[in-house]
Amino acid sequence: MRKISLLLLLSIFVFASVRAQETSEDKTVGTMVSKRGVNILPEAGEIGLGVDALPFIEFFGNAFNGNVGNTGSFEFVDNTNSIVGKYMLTESSDIRARLRIGKGTSTDVEYIMKDTLPVPDPMVTVEDIYKSSYSNIVFGVGYEMSRGKGRVQGFYGGELFMQYMSYSTDYEYGNDFTPDFTNPNTTNFFTGNITGTGRVLETNGMNTFTFGVRGFIGVEYFFTPKVSIGGEFGWAFGMSKTSDYTSVEEQWDGLQIQEVESKTAGGSSWALDTDNASGGVFLTFYF
Repeated sequence: MRKISLLLLLSIFVFASVRAQETSEDKTVGTMVSKRGVNILPEAGEIGLGVDALPFIEFFGNAFNGNVGNTGSFEFVDNTNSIVGKYMLTESSDIRARLRIGKGTSTDVEYIMKDTLPVPDPMVTVEDIYKSSYSNIVFGVGYEMSRGKGRVQGFYGGELFMQYMSYSTDYEYGNDFTPDFTNPNTTNFFTGNITGTGRVLETNGMNTFTFGVRGFIGVEYFFTPKVSIGGEFGWAFGMSKTSDYTSVEEQWDGLQIQEVESKTAGGSSWALDTDNASGGVFLTFYF
């Protein structure tokens, strides 16, 4: 798969070299245009939209490796993946904004033997359900400058960014606490749901706010008018604050079920590091 992806990237550059033979320079204005008279590079007042190029590469790569499950979907694999929009102030500078809105839930249902008297029947089961949900919102705005010759353009700049992340869990158990079953049969989801005194019903309030600044540098290649492929690296400083979160646990007090709420303190952190160390590939369309 990796060889096929590299082959596809090479094909793009081969295609670009052929297209370059159809490119001329307008001596009157000093801009590079195609044979049809279309400017190759973006102009002042135009808008750019950048997306991750790997889904395209994987889609066409799968088409050659016999995989019938080809998809062109965009998968957010980490916090850096987002949609980038640009507004060209001049031919060599722009304001850009970055946005990611991620939300999701997952559910795990497990069948477990029902507690019955006098002897539990392994063929009679109930459901234990574990649900988790998350939010991940990233917004950034910055200033970008570019320089270069021909179709190859280097760019650099800086941006401010904010991020909000939240996480919560919810549990439903098929076997209840009763005087006959003070330690009911319960699924261990390996999430800390079973404690020494009972079992967790829910957790809430795990919210993290991050604010930071980031410098970036990269290069893009315009293989056809107004469309480029490129990559970017960044160096960022960020500070994060995590709020307190609560956990609700159900316990058997010897007579009845009781719910106990506990609070865990949050914290803060900071980091200064490079990002996108793998050098992700992106496509940018200008219009």
